[in-house]
Order: sequence, then C-alpha cells, then structure tokens
Amino acid sequence: MAKHPKEDLFSESTMSFGDHLEELRQCLFRGMIGLLIGVGVGIFLAKDIVKEIQMPLKEALREYYQQRSFDLVRTDSFRLAETAGMIGDEGYSADTMEIEIDQLFINLRQSMPQLFGAVQYKSYMFVEQDFLIEEDGESNHLLFFRHIQSNSKEKWAKYLLDKLTEQQLDSFNELVQSADEPVDIDVVSAVAAVEFLNIWANVPDLFKNESLRELVQKKVERKTSSWMDFGLENADENAIDVRAVYAVLEQHIQREPAGSVAREDTIRRVNKFIITNAFSDFLRSARPVTITVPIWEKVDVRVQTLNAHEGFMIWIKAAFIGGIILSSPWLFYQIWQFIAAGLYPHERKYVYIYLPFSLFLFFGGAAMAFYVVMEPVLDFLFSYNRMMEIDPDPRISEWLGFVMFLPLGFGIAFQLPLVMLMLQRIGMFTIEAYLAKWRVAILIIFIASMFLTPADPLSMLMLAGPLTILYFFGITLCKFMPRNRNPYADGYDPA
Repeated sequence: MAKHPKEDLFSESTMSFGDHLEELRQCLFRGMIGLLIGVGVGIFLAKDIVKEIQMPLKEALREYYQQRSFDLVRTDSFRLAETAGMIGDEGYSADTMEIEIDQLFINLRQSMPQLFGAVQYKSYMFVEQDFLIEEDGESNHLLFFRHIQSNSKEKWAKYLLDKLTEQQLDSFNELVQSADEPVDIDVVSAVAAVEFLNIWANVPDLFKNESLRELVQKKVERKTSSWMDFGLENADENAIDVRAVYAVLEQHIQREPAGSVAREDTIRRVNKFIITNAFSDFLRSARPVTITVPIWEKVDVRVQTLNAHEGFMIWIKAAFIGGIILSSPWLFYQIWQFIAAGLYPHERKYVYIYLPFSLFLFFGGAAMAFYVVMEPVLDFLFSYNRMMEIDPDPRISEWLGFVMFLPLGFGIAFQLPLVMLMLQRIGMFTIEAYLAKWRVAILIIFIASMFLTPADPLSMLMLAGPLTILYFFGITLCKFMPRNRNPYADGYDPA
C-alpha cells in the first residue's frame, strides 16, 4: 500500500469549508474593486460606447427602409431600375404623400403670382370621386341626376335646372335617360355628370337659395356629425339651425375682396359643401381633392428616448457595460484563483492555460453575437414589420437591454468546452459518457439556446450551431488533456 505523506502535500492542497468561504470572500472583494475601477473608466467612454452599440440597429433599420422602398417601386420595373441607385447606393427612402391640390394651387398663386397667377385652374371643383360607389362597384352619378329629374317640380330642383342653358338642359336630359338603358356606366357619362355639378358650384348665389337650405336642414336633422364644428357647442343635435351654419359660411366669403379669385374659390368651396350635404345619399361629404405623389428623403436613422431622464440612465448603463468589458480579464482571473485554491499544486498550472482560453472564448462569443449575429437577427425581426406594414420605432433603453443580453449569453455559452473539461477532470463525466450522450447534449444545447437568446428562431439557431461544434471540441480537449490520477491515492501503480 502506498504511503500518504499528508503533512507534506495535503497541507498545501486542501482547504476546509471555512477556508473556502474566506477565499471566496476575498475573490469577490477583489473582483468588485476591479469592476468599480472599470466602471469609473467606462464613464469617460460611455458616449463612444452608446454610439458603437447603436451601429447594428442603425444598419438593420437602414436595410428595413431600403427594402420597404424597393417594395414600393417594385410594381413598375422601369421605375425600379431608375431608382435602384438612389435607394441602394445613395441611401434614399421612398414613400408616398397625399397633397391637397386645391391648397397647393392657392398657395402657389399667392406666393408666386407672376408664375402661377395665369394658371387656368379653379379650386374646389367636383371630381368623379365625389360620387358614392355602390357595393357592386357602380357609381351613383346617373341615379343622382335621375333623382333631380324625378323631383323636377320641387323648388330646389327647379332652381338647379334653371341654372342650365338650353343646350346644357338637353345634355342633362340625355344623361338622365341613359340611366334607364341597359348599358354599362361609362367614363363619358361620369365626366358629363361632374360638369353639371361644377356648373352649379360656380353659381355665385347658390348657397343663398332657401329651397336648398330647407333640403339641407332635413338632411342635417338625420346626420349631424359634419355640422358640429361651426361653433354650435350648445346646440341640440336634433335641432341644429342651418341658418347659423350659413352665417358662418357667409363670413368666410365676406373675408375675401369682391371680384377676387380668392372670393370665387371660397364661394365655390361653400357651394360644394352645400350640394354634398343636400344630396348626401349620392355624394360623399365635402373633402379636399388630393393627389398621391412620391417623396424621397435621405434615411436618417435616429434612436428615440421617451422621457427626460432616460438619456442619463443610458449613459450610466453604457458606463456599466464598459466597466464589465474592461474589468472582465480581472474578474475571470479572480474566478480561476478561487478554483485554483482547491487544486493540487501540480494542477494549478492549468489555471494559467484555462484563463486565457476562457477569456478568448468569452470575448469570441460576445464578438460573434455583436458583429455577426445581431444584424441578421434584426433583419429577420424587422421583416415581420414589413410584412405587417408596421414601421419600427426603437427605443434606446430597450435596445440596450437587447445588446447586453445577447452578447452576454453568447459569451457565457461559449465556455462550454472548459466546463466539459472541468467536469471530466473532477470525475463527474468521462469521454465515453460525452460520446454516448451526444444526442441528448445537443437537445440540451438547443433548449439552453432558447433561454440565452431573444424569442426568435434565428438567434437560437446561430447560437446552437456554434455550441454544437464547441461540444465536440470539448470532447477533443478532454482527450488531449486527460484526467491525472492523484499519485498518492490508494492503489496507484506507477508502472
């Protein structure tokens, strides 16, 4: 039986439970001191850290707006070819905007009368889109004029028909008769119908006609929503006096100089408002005529803060991140010092091998997460924004948490080979066990990847893939760095 010279070796290589606790306390204290020093230095680097951690997010947002712009112009292959350089190379984003064409021309005439004063355009004219569309897709324009013809004995109908010349009246009758013919409603009849509406909209005193006012009064008693913004806050919805509304409209007209283009525009605007309310069964409520125009703007990605103190908290968190990065070698050193305190003297040399290797794996995992995984994961997540047509509006505090979580998870997970080696060296697992249970190990790796990454499949796969490789790398380490038996243990045979 081999001798056990405990007094010579074990006095230096074993520790009591109390000694372990004392060593742990000292390592934690030294680690906290190093972390505080790192955070102190990180305070001066916080601004640069915030800029750096925003880079993947900004790149992903630029890619999002670029793809959205391509989707917008993709329906026109020639336009796609024309604008591809602007979108891809110059970083422009495409969008569309609705512009009130009436207000556009009014402002152009007022701001540059020498250029646009002679433009033959009258604001607030009726257009084809002012007619309501039935569920079967047919317009109401023929039915509207047939309604006027069938009520030709009413005062309001006589008033409108009297405003037409003899030739216009003949055209009107032809238009009404076409409503009874079994033919499709064509564009020509729709254009003709709009022309009659614009004839009436240009009548200077149409809004003063009492019969039309009475007709409007009946309509308003049924529908009051479009009349409640005329300073009638205390009026009963079922008893709105149309005369008070007309007084407000007349004030708008009186503000403009007599005989001016602006006065003509305002009269036409008021007449259009009256006609659409008088015949709300056939016409849409009065609204501006708009045109859709494309707009281009340079993509300027900005990350948002939503309250006053959030910027300060981001600065503190960035300093903390910087402190962890700067002090991580010291923190890892303290961890390995605590482990080394319980090892045999001949085993402590491995600490100086494991420590650089551990740091390399941690920083390699964190760098892979930040520089390789982050952008494709964001592209994957933002693809759902494009699919659902919801523009992202990222908040810096939420993004900072995402940035801290993903690299930290990758850095810790990449310690897998060392954990496997440690478990093998303390006798908990053998190389044969690792090889026999590799299927179970990979299942555990995928499950752990779900908890160490955000809730998306791409980041989970991008972590589980390298971890699977590192698992077999850990087996290789165990093979080339086998467990050494204690030379002073019972039954040891040096031969």
